[in-house]
Amino acid sequence: MKALILLLLFIGISSAYEINYKWLKLDVVRMYPAKTSLYEKEPIFVRFDIFIKENRTGLQKEVLLSFIRMRPVDKKLISYQQERFIHPDEKKLKVKNVLYMKKGDTYFPFEIYFDTSMMKGILEEAVLKELSKKFVIEKRQPVYISPIPYKTPYVGSFQLKTELQEENGTATLYIYITGKGFPKIPNYTVAVKNGSAKKTGFDIKNDMGYIKSVQKYKIVYMDSLEVLPVRFTFFDPFQQKLVEKETKTIKITSPEKEKKIPLEELPEEKKIDFYLQKFKSLHPEYFEEKNLLEVSIKKIHQYRNHILSFILLTLIVAVVLSRRIFVKAVPEKIKEILSCKLLELNDFKKLFRFIQPNSRTEKEYFDAIDLLFFRSKIEKEGDFLKRLVAENASYSPSKIVKLFNRIKLSLIEEQLEHLSPKKKAVVKTYIFIESYFDILFITGFIIFLSLVLQIMINRFPQYSHILLILNTVVIIGGITGIFLFRKPLIRVKDD
Repeated sequence: MKALILLLLFIGISSAYEINYKWLKLDVVRMYPAKTSLYEKEPIFVRFDIFIKENRTGLQKEVLLSFIRMRPVDKKLISYQQERFIHPDEKKLKVKNVLYMKKGDTYFPFEIYFDTSMMKGILEEAVLKELSKKFVIEKRQPVYISPIPYKTPYVGSFQLKTELQEENGTATLYIYITGKGFPKIPNYTVAVKNGSAKKTGFDIKNDMGYIKSVQKYKIVYMDSLEVLPVRFTFFDPFQQKLVEKETKTIKITSPEKEKKIPLEELPEEKKIDFYLQKFKSLHPEYFEEKNLLEVSIKKIHQYRNHILSFILLTLIVAVVLSRRIFVKAVPEKIKEILSCKLLELNDFKKLFRFIQPNSRTEKEYFDAIDLLFFRSKIEKEGDFLKRLVAENASYSPSKIVKLFNRIKLSLIEEQLEHLSPKKKAVVKTYIFIESYFDILFITGFIIFLSLVLQIMINRFPQYSHILLILNTVVIIGGITGIFLFRKPLIRVKDD
C-alpha cells in the first residue's frame, strides 16, 4: 500500500491537452504531483508525454519530436532541471522536470514550441510560420506553494553518514549527504579532539533533484583521536517538520607504540616539537623554507599578465603626459602645420600658405595639386572619395593621405633647420607621439579593461570562462576599432 501511495505521489495526476498547428496536432499528457501541500524549495516533479496525433508536414514523427522544446515560465520559479527522451516504439517525447518554486499560487505554466531555427530549409515557409507559434500549458486549478515554517535553507529528505579511513597517525574523514531536495548543502568544519583537521575536497552533484555531497578532510592526531558528531538539520516537506540527523562519535587510537615515554610525561618543549611534526604533514605551507628570489619569481610568473599590462599602461600614461609637456616647446608655425588634416580633398590647398618660394617642397606640392585637381578624374562613394584616376595610375585615399603627410613633414623639416639639436629632438618626439596618439589612446583603454578583467578572473574564478571570453571580445573589438578608426576617409564636395 505504501509503495502505491509513493508511486501516486511521484506520478501525480495526469490530464491531456491538444495543440493544433494546422499541419500538425499534438496530444500532451500532463502529470502533476498529487501532493496537496507543497513547500518552497521542495523538488516538484512534473512530467509531460507528447504524442503526434496528426502529421501532414512530410517529416517523420521522431524528427518532429526532436524539435519540440518546453520550459517553465512561472515568475515564482527559482530553478529547474529537465530530461528529454524520445521513446522509439511508442513514438512519444517524454519531458521530465524538477522545479524549485517560491511561495505563492502557481498553475505550473509551461511554454511549448518548435525550434524553427533548426528547421529552416526542410519545411516550407508557411508550415514554419505556423509551427513558430508558442502555446502555454498549465494546470486548471492553482496549487499553493507554502512558505517553510522554519528558518532553514535546507529542504528535502536526506541521509547523513561519515566514514573514517585511518593511516598510522593520520586519517581521512568523509562526510556523505545524500537524498532528494533543494541543492544547498552545509559546508562543515570538522571538530576533533587530540588533533587537527583540514578540508581537502568537496563535491556536490544534483541529478534531477537527487543530491549527493561528499566532503573530504585530512586529520592528524596524537595517541588517540576523537571526531565529534556532525549534525545536519533540514526541513522535510513530506513529514512537514524539521529533521535532525547526527553521526556517531568516532574514536581511534594510534598504533604507534614505540615511544618509551608517554606523551603526557614529555617536557613541554618535546611536546611542542612532536605536535609540530604532526601538524607539518597537514599544513606544509607553513613550514616551507622560503627563498626570497624563488618566491619573487613565482609571484612574478603568477601575475605576469597583470604586471605586463600595468607596465604597458604606465608607459602609455607617460607618453600622454610627455605629449602635454613637449607641446610647449613646439613653435607655433609647426603646430599650425600639424593641425592641418586631410578631411576633405580641398584641405590639400591649405598647405599653400606654408610653402616657401624656391624651396625644395614647392615643386612637389604644385605637382601634387596639378595631379589631384587638374589631371585626375574623381570617383566617389556617396560623399567620400573612392579613388582618383589619372592617365597612368589611380590613387586611393590612403595613398593621397601619405602624399599629404609627406609634404607636411617636408614643411616641418624646413622649419626645424632653424632650431637647436636639443629642441629639434623634442619636436620630433612630439610629432611621433601626435602621429600615433589615437592608437596609443585606444590601446591604453584596451589594456586597462583587460587588466580589470584579469583581476576579476582571479577574484571570481567561478566566472573565469565568461570573463575570458569577454576579455577576448574586448581585445578583438579594440583591434578592429583601431583598424576602422585609422582608415582614411576623404570627403569630396560638389563645386
